[in-house]
Amino acid sequence: MQTIYIDILLCVNLIINYLLLSATSFYTHTQVTIKRLILGSATGAICSLTILFPVMPFLLNMSSKILVGGLTVFAAFGKKKTKDFIRLYAVFLMATFLFCGIVIALWFVFTPKNLMIKNSIVYLDISPVMLILYSVLCYGAFKGFNIFAGKHESQDTYCILTIKNQGNAVRVTAKIDTGNNLKEPFSQSPVIVIGRHTAESITPVEIREYETVTSLNYRTVINNVRFVPFTSVNGEGIMPCFQAEKIYLNDTLCDKKIYIALCRDNYIQGNFQAILPYELF
Repeated sequence: MQTIYIDILLCVNLIINYLLLSATSFYTHTQVTIKRLILGSATGAICSLTILFPVMPFLLNMSSKILVGGLTVFAAFGKKKTKDFIRLYAVFLMATFLFCGIVIALWFVFTPKNLMIKNSIVYLDISPVMLILYSVLCYGAFKGFNIFAGKHESQDTYCILTIKNQGNAVRVTAKIDTGNNLKEPFSQSPVIVIGRHTAESITPVEIREYETVTSLNYRTVINNVRFVPFTSVNGEGIMPCFQAEKIYLNDTLCDKKIYIALCRDNYIQGNFQAILPYELF
């Protein structure tokens, strides 16, 4: 019987869960903070203590795996709409099963003495120094893959966005992001996010006045300004938003009711200047 060290068990599974959750965030285009990733990883690591239980029947083992996966995803990404949670959950489970499949294959081929799989939990008995080294290598490999994949994204994930308002127009490259689930709270209309400086020429005067006046009474009488709460890797807060006169997607007039939300320019980084919700396509 192999000796299991709790500290190594928790550290190994913390790292594995962090990588799996990072992969889930990347492939679903869902923004998440490092703190939430660590929280989700820690939740999964604590649940890895089931390796200390007697060997569970297949159905019970799978049921517990599904439950643990749900708890891990919830801890990492927080409360989501049902369809968004199911999407995150499905991607996380697929990544988990793929990882377990690879580990099991290596186990059968090489039969390493320091590797143990029980109740679908992976335990690798290695020294703390090697654990840190492998962690750095795995993280570096994952980040490298993300950068490589990001450079080869399909052109279909971008479009040309043209916004016309108050006699002015802004034409930019926009990214179609499945992670953009922002809604204007009252109408539940989709929201396009664009940098303040980029949209300066089409921004209504009411928003400019709002940002320079701090009187609460004044804010309550601004009819043309709405506010959208948001959470991102850069923090959380509210963004002022407005309806533009006309919006074109790849030079095709969009007839849907859409709001334009203004964010800090450093919130949008990359070869695009705006973020579009996927539902517009």
